Amino acid sequence: MKKLIIAAMALLIMGACGQRKTSTAKVSGMVIDSIVKDTCVWLESGKKGPKCELSLNIQYIKGGKGATLINDTLLRSGILAPDYLSLSQEKIQVRAAVDSFVSRFLKDYQRDYGDLYAQDKENATSYQVEYRVKTETHSQDDVLSYIAHIYSFAGGEHGIDQTLVRNFNIRTGRLIHLADLFVPGYEQGLKEMILEKMCKKYHAHDIEELNQQAIFADHHVYVPDNFLLDGDQITFIYCQDEIAPDALGEIRITFDQSELKKLMKK
Repeated sequence: MKKLIIAAMALLIMGACGQRKTSTAKVSGMVIDSIVKDTCVWLESGKKGPKCELSLNIQYIKGGKGATLINDTLLRSGILAPDYLSLSQEKIQVRAAVDSFVSRFLKDYQRDYGDLYAQDKENATSYQVEYRVKTETHSQDDVLSYIAHIYSFAGGEHGIDQTLVRNFNIRTGRLIHLADLFVPGYEQGLKEMILEKMCKKYHAHDIEELNQQAIFADHHVYVPDNFLLDGDQITFIYCQDEIAPDALGEIRITFDQSELKKLMKK
């Protein structure tokens, strides 16, 4: 572990264009700490040519009964991508995990793009990479919602914005799944309700008319496991480019819990 942290520090010293900071706050009596990293690395020495810019603002729980479980789940929940940590079940502290992620992300960029760029310097912008993650936490009653706003760009026509949400039971520290909220067999009824709201949102009569707008173009309507619990509301989030053209951006479908009472557990 010491070697891994030393390697991360060395890489940041060589290619950094930023620094790490921390800040703290309190949510529902829990201390929310954060790690902020802004760094970059170039494909050519002398800080020339395309570069990878990495900006992370990662909140985590500091202290408290469920802190370890929540943090460990977050580190392996896809908030950071690639999800390197899911390859191992080793327990790791949040700071060490963020250092490890930064080190590997920058090294992978140099390895994957370096040789390609050396042979294709006339298309330098194709090898420019940005990855930004800013997180926030909200709580109400026994639910802690962890929200990650993610922007990624890998030399294409445009970057991709994502909002990923993970909801936790504060008393147990466990991740809340759809099956924890809804009765068995809820899927079909909920899909129909989502489809109805989607049609209303985009002024369509049925899925065929949604298809004409390239929404659910493959006719596969599904309930995303990316959802936000906010008081008496549940918002299902489809990320940019997930079910519709890029121009429509992120799509959110919100229900009052009273609308879903027949499907929800008591």
